[in-house]
Amino acid sequence: MELMTLDANNQPSKLIENWDSLLWTERFNTVSDFQLETGKIDEFMTLLPEGIGVTLRDSNYAMIVETHNILRKKHQPQKLVIKGRAYSSILDRRVTIQSVGALTGTANWIVNVKTPSDLAHYIIVKICVDGLINPADIFPAAKVQFTTPTDYLTSTGPTKPFVVERGNLLEVVRTLLQTEAAADPSTTPATPAVVQHGIRSIRPSSAGTAIAIQIYTGTDRRASVYFDATRDLLDDGSYLFSKVGSGNAAYGVASGLAASMYEGASEPTGLDRRVILVDASTAGIADPTILRNEMSKALAEAHETAIFDGSLNQDLNPYKYGVDYNLGDIVKVQGDYGLYTDARVTEFIRSEDASGFKTYPTLQTLTT
Repeated sequence: MELMTLDANNQPSKLIENWDSLLWTERFNTVSDFQLETGKIDEFMTLLPEGIGVTLRDSNYAMIVETHNILRKKHQPQKLVIKGRAYSSILDRRVTIQSVGALTGTANWIVNVKTPSDLAHYIIVKICVDGLINPADIFPAAKVQFTTPTDYLTSTGPTKPFVVERGNLLEVVRTLLQTEAAADPSTTPATPAVVQHGIRSIRPSSAGTAIAIQIYTGTDRRASVYFDATRDLLDDGSYLFSKVGSGNAAYGVASGLAASMYEGASEPTGLDRRVILVDASTAGIADPTILRNEMSKALAEAHETAIFDGSLNQDLNPYKYGVDYNLGDIVKVQGDYGLYTDARVTEFIRSEDASGFKTYPTLQTLTT
């Protein structure tokens, strides 16, 4: 891997060489990150100071150096561990409130939008571009820009009121982007399926200067990309299947309100029934539509775990990341133990150390 710093215009600048190991992880809807280890402490603290931007020559993802951790153990060489995250991590420097004055009351920040991803982009722009809370919260457009998603406000479903949770902006946005739900034909107009969205930080073209932070969806590539572990296309695979923490029925309570809902065509019963509680009573919610939106979002987040990951066989792999598939794309997967399913590419990991260079996709089974 060729790690490079970014200059003042966010263009690749200086090549960083002679580190001991580098792990570079690009993620779909959680924050991408990297970790570098070296014994050359003084040299690398100078080369990669906190706050400097970095990228890979063969990747357009941009990240920021955030921490230096010097490890000193008796009778062992000293080691420096440098860690950083994608530029989207700057969102954790802001919070989700409508105004400072709103903190003294019980009023919620309610926004009428079509989907959770619409809400994610809306609150980012209001806080980080418009300076809704304070003009000092605005990020300089010459350094970072928040591009409008291609599907923003394009859903054919109804507009709904959503409560903006108070808290760290990055965490609230991540939760909204991870929301998925089955189609609901009972609404007017009918509500299409809610799909997960990703967030990425892309360094600019040669003509640009600002890092673009983008909300996006993947592409359905099931007809063309087929990962088959039974043909040795994937090495060192691991499987994780679990229903722990999942839910398929919900009870909701709010101010003078109570409701229940379930997933699927028929209500689950007995041992197949997994109930979660959505307590919105302390949030001051008094609207049944908002309560049901909160319950639907909670059920979507409480899905079963079904994950496969494994390193790619470099000699047999016919697919190139960034060309044949990308983060968020839906692909076909066949593994051992009866696994044959549709899956989303949620991570792509590059690692290099003394043992060599490897790449690892993480594929999450679709649940809706």
